[in-house]
Amino acid sequence: MRPDFEQLWANTADLLSKVRIYDRKKAFSEEIVELDETHRALAAMKKLPGAELMMDRSIEKLKRMRHRLLTIMEDLLYTA
Repeated sequence: MRPDFEQLWANTADLLSKVRIYDRKKAFSEEIVELDETHRALAAMKKLPGAELMMDRSIEKLKRMRHRLLTIMEDLLYTA
């Protein structure tokens, strides 16, 4: 696996866990569940043979996920 993918994947996992903690009122619970499922699917994908072929697409997906998680975190912290 590429180091940039591994780092982005780990950072997204960390951000996802923090967003789950801050979403006490469950305002974004459905979206968080969807993001979590996508994150788990990417984890399973990286173990498959030939995963290198889809690495660029996975990195772009993780970047979009991270951006959305940051936006959710901003919304949660702003309303706190």
